[in-house]
Amino acid sequence: MTGKENDNHVLPGETIKRFRLYQPLLRLWMYKEKRNLTISLISEFLGIPVELVLEDFSHCPDWNKSENELVEVSSLIDCIDKLLGEKEFREAVLVGIGKLGTSLLKNEIIAGSGLKIVAAFDIDPEKVGKIISGIKVLGMEKLESYVRQMHLKMAMIATTPENAMEAVEQVKKAGISVVWNFTPALIPEQEGILVQNTTSSMNLENDYQEILARI
Repeated sequence: MTGKENDNHVLPGETIKRFRLYQPLLRLWMYKEKRNLTISLISEFLGIPVELVLEDFSHCPDWNKSENELVEVSSLIDCIDKLLGEKEFREAVLVGIGKLGTSLLKNEIIAGSGLKIVAAFDIDPEKVGKIISGIKVLGMEKLESYVRQMHLKMAMIATTPENAMEAVEQVKKAGISVVWNFTPALIPEQEGILVQNTTSSMNLENDYQEILARI
């Protein structure tokens, strides 16, 4: 990969690589409720010359910060997401609220990665209406309208293995373009959909970064 286009120009490949290093640090900072930091601090944490860090963030619109000025962490995250074309893949719906789905809603690795689960869906009427980790479980009949209304592009599948493909078809119909499968059933690549199969909870952060790199 030599570069990545955004609305105005092509980002240098080396800048993209460093952006990938900045992302986990910034999201960890945000997760720990630290709202501001300096460019020199990023440089110190990652061992990257401060001049390079400043040069990278100069790609952000209206950038005029010095190395020791406080910068909002959220603004840096937002800038990187926009420059890499990843902003719309920071929110996802979760389909399947059994033991696996419930554990994903409570997973700190996912929360710390910058991916936000904004809605959960299940076919079981006994689960519909429940609130888990602040997320209300909705019936599957509401999936398509919700996804289209919220302009969402990613779905996490945590159904039973035998229901996984049916769930994929439903999210595909709703307009989802990225499927992150957590079930034991291997979901093959499909036309118009990027599929990531995850087999271990130990690899969540790496798998999510792989999704972003493949978009």
